[in-house]
Amino acid sequence: MWKLNLDTEVKITKLKGSKIFTIDNVFAEPKKLERFLFSRHTALVENKEPFQANGDQFLKGRYHDFRDKAAPLVWLASKLCEQKPSFFGSFKTNQECWLKSDFNDWENNYWFPHLDNGYNCIVYFNDDTVNGTNLYDPSLKGEEWFSKLMKKVPTGQQPWLIKSKIKLVKHLKPKYNRMVLFDGAYFPHSTAINNNRYIVDSFEGITRNNMRSNLCFFFHPETNDKET
Repeated sequence: MWKLNLDTEVKITKLKGSKIFTIDNVFAEPKKLERFLFSRHTALVENKEPFQANGDQFLKGRYHDFRDKAAPLVWLASKLCEQKPSFFGSFKTNQECWLKSDFNDWENNYWFPHLDNGYNCIVYFNDDTVNGTNLYDPSLKGEEWFSKLMKKVPTGQQPWLIKSKIKLVKHLKPKYNRMVLFDGAYFPHSTAINNNRYIVDSFEGITRNNMRSNLCFFFHPETNDKET
């Protein structure tokens, strides 16, 4: 189920001098992998800042594991971005949905823009072309308030940040079984919520179809030996 589709191509674009890689139909058997990744009870991400409202205002679940058979995609992404696999090449899933409430004002706010140590590899598993990944202007890293936020998230920090303070430079559009690979240390980035697709009236009876679901791998430069 981790086998890559060899009958596809790598598309490379540049944004502000940084390469972004896209591969459509990246897995040869995506439905099998989808069942393995998402047909389980996914534990909620610990409800500490900035996600103290997890389980109350939104659901953010993650499955973190390591499988040797995932190595083909890890190897390919590592070669493309020329960075080392973080977390020893393990993978994480993200499953998210948001309660319809004033707290989740997606029309006026972005969902927690943040930075990672290097390149991010994301594979989308929803039949969706709207709610992908937002990349924000790297100049945001020079803003004192954002720099402080990345160094230490204040207790109770609201995960939504007002759009007027942040410049969106690229929306990476999702597509089922599409891989995107971008520099998450260069671009502040976050989940894109552009419509009500994953906004729910209640958490009762939630199924995977109600949740934004993806698979992630992380990488870091050779000069950064951080593994955990």
